[in-house]
Amino acid sequence: MRKQLHKKRDSRAHHLRVLAVSVLLLVLGVFFLVTTFGSRQFGPFHKIMMEIVGPVQKTVTRTGSALGSIKHDYIDSIQNFFKLNEEKKRLTQQLQETEALLNKSREAMATNASLRKLLDFKNSTEQPSVAATIVGKDPSPFDRSVIIDQGANSGITKGCPVVCSEGVVGQIFTTSPNYSKVLLAIAPSSAIDVMLQGSRVRGILKGTGNMTYRLEYILTNVEVKPKEKVVTAGYGGVFPTGIPVGEVSRVSRQPQGMFHEIEVKPAVDYQTIEHLLVIRKNDLNEILDQPGRP
Repeated sequence: MRKQLHKKRDSRAHHLRVLAVSVLLLVLGVFFLVTTFGSRQFGPFHKIMMEIVGPVQKTVTRTGSALGSIKHDYIDSIQNFFKLNEEKKRLTQQLQETEALLNKSREAMATNASLRKLLDFKNSTEQPSVAATIVGKDPSPFDRSVIIDQGANSGITKGCPVVCSEGVVGQIFTTSPNYSKVLLAIAPSSAIDVMLQGSRVRGILKGTGNMTYRLEYILTNVEVKPKEKVVTAGYGGVFPTGIPVGEVSRVSRQPQGMFHEIEVKPAVDYQTIEHLLVIRKNDLNEILDQPGRP
């Protein structure tokens, strides 16, 4: 341990001596150069001192230049780092704004397409109706319903049929001046008079609480095929005739029963609908009372 301390001390002393000699030579060299330049005479001694001091001055100059270059490069690196960081923040913000704008554009396009389909459906029918947008949904599986942004002030009353461009959605359950609650056709308490489009056989469409219907009171002697279309029958003064309801997805024949067990896939995607048409009841009654209608 003592030997190591002694070596460290000798090393430090050696470095100090070298430094002191270098400084002394530098000072002497500068002194002689100054005196030489002052007297403009160069003797042998001055030449010897120049040869001795020259390398020291050259080393000091190079060291100073290298340190200056390193300092300059270090400062430039720090400045570039901060500039790049600021540029990264700016580009990140710009990317976020662009993505937000793109999302808004996509949403606008989707909404426009949905409204265009609804408008085309409205123009293709003769039923006066009120356009509405879903603003709330009931999460309960036993009370499948939605809230729309049109109410009694728009002429909507309880029992008005509700449709969209794909087909039947449900019926108005209750209203307030500016909002209404729609009982969806998939609700267990919903029942709609329908018929098989091909055979024209009537039945009652009931909701299951899930994303399917159950078609009841179709006799077993009636041939029912999967994919057969189901539409509204137009009886009872609720829905006009021929509005799409869905298609048969499964048929079960009961050996001992009188009726088929029929499952119907809805024409409407209840998980994505946003825009609806409410057929006003008074206008519907006038249409159904027109001569020549079934």
